Amino acid sequence: MGDVILSTPVLSAIKKSFPTASVSMLVAPAAEQLVAGHPHLDAILTDDEAGEHGGMAGLLKLAKRIRAGRFDAAIVLHPTLRLALVCVLSRIPVRLGTAYRAYSFLFNIRVKQHRKKSGRHELDLNLDLISAIGAKLDRVEFCFHTPQAAQERASHLLKERAIDPQQGYIVLHPGSGGSALDWPAASFGKLAKRIFDEWNIPVVITGSRGEKELVDRVVAHAHTDVVRLDGQLDIKELACVLEKASVVVANSTGPLHLAVALGTEVVGLYCPIEACLPNRWGPYNRPDSVLMPRAEICTTCKKKDCTFGNCMSLITVEQVFEKVQEKLGRTHAVKVV
Repeated sequence: MGDVILSTPVLSAIKKSFPTASVSMLVAPAAEQLVAGHPHLDAILTDDEAGEHGGMAGLLKLAKRIRAGRFDAAIVLHPTLRLALVCVLSRIPVRLGTAYRAYSFLFNIRVKQHRKKSGRHELDLNLDLISAIGAKLDRVEFCFHTPQAAQERASHLLKERAIDPQQGYIVLHPGSGGSALDWPAASFGKLAKRIFDEWNIPVVITGSRGEKELVDRVVAHAHTDVVRLDGQLDIKELACVLEKASVVVANSTGPLHLAVALGTEVVGLYCPIEACLPNRWGPYNRPDSVLMPRAEICTTCKKKDCTFGNCMSLITVEQVFEKVQEKLGRTHAVKVV
């Protein structure tokens, strides 16, 4: 989810630079709902690599579908050999990608980018890539659409649990889908208790259906009433819940970026693994919204050999609580006493 969210300003850049262009986006089926309704997107194509587009036969089927669109250009923000090959098989005349991969010869506009070593944010790297065709964006903007039906459903779920969205609440999102090291479930639980005990602010916990056991552990350590919405929200409903929150606390994960895109205050918990660092994957333009453990940067995580086991446990509940308090001071939805 996060990489898709950080790709969406590219849609705005293209549409503003080439107003008459028709812009389509190729995404996995799970991301289709996320980008639906974007004002600078004309059509969505889905790539079901795990299903109908899997294997060589599926790849050819996808290429045939894309070829029917008679596209003039393809911009491959997150290149793989498979996607580069699809662009060639789709007979797209202009193919833009990065220059340093073994299959980069399949692109005919190649941009010299080493993303892992750049020290720059993923969103800025995306915009740099498309500057090769003259597309630019003077001011980064996110344009996520939350349908009325999703707003009503999210509001109903909250009110059913005695939460008035207008009075403020704090969202904890303890999972990350395995994209990074997570802050311990016990710490999330203790944070929930601290927030409720000291401020009497409702705490909402979100997550996917597959994160039920994780949320169970968070709740077991909270020792207080929390509102569970794990497995109960689609992407648009999750967006509505995040948008109305006073603060969202999360690991490095898609919902954190979604909250940022919606203008919500966040606290992002980041591990010191080189590929996951906040200078590339942090909440965009919000360096003061990040907490990291005081541990050396690792190229890969080797828990068995690590002095700390899970270094994320070095981030204390007190640190996160104080950062949440700082963020609450910037909102008017709740009063901190």
